[in-house]
Amino acid sequence: MTESVDSNRRILPWLVVALVVVLAAGGFVWMNREIQALQTATASHQDDPSVEQAKQTVAELQKAVQDVQAAQQKFADQLTDLQRKVAGEGGERKLMSDQLGSISARVDALASANAESVANTQPARRDQRTTR
Repeated sequence: MTESVDSNRRILPWLVVALVVVLAAGGFVWMNREIQALQTATASHQDDPSVEQAKQTVAELQKAVQDVQAAQQKFADQLTDLQRKVAGEGGERKLMSDQLGSISARVDALASANAESVANTQPARRDQRTTR
């Protein structure tokens, strides 16, 4: 059971990294699509450069920038949440490691005490046999 917990704990940071990479790649693809759409829109508007079209293009660019900033903020918030979770799990892992070390020390102490008591009782039995 502890092996599966240990393997899950080892996999978790990699899953977090993979999630961040996937989110970043998705954001990158989405931004490139927005840029291509804007470039296509500006290329079609270059034929008739009027003031109204320039205003519309500027408005589209502002909207795209706002969308990109919103997506960037969303990714930053998600990354912060993931970092917070990973840090919390690191603390839990440390606590469990300390507890395991304490239990291991107790088991070692009990094992050595048991070995000493067995060693002390065997010579006494030998002495009893020789006196008969």
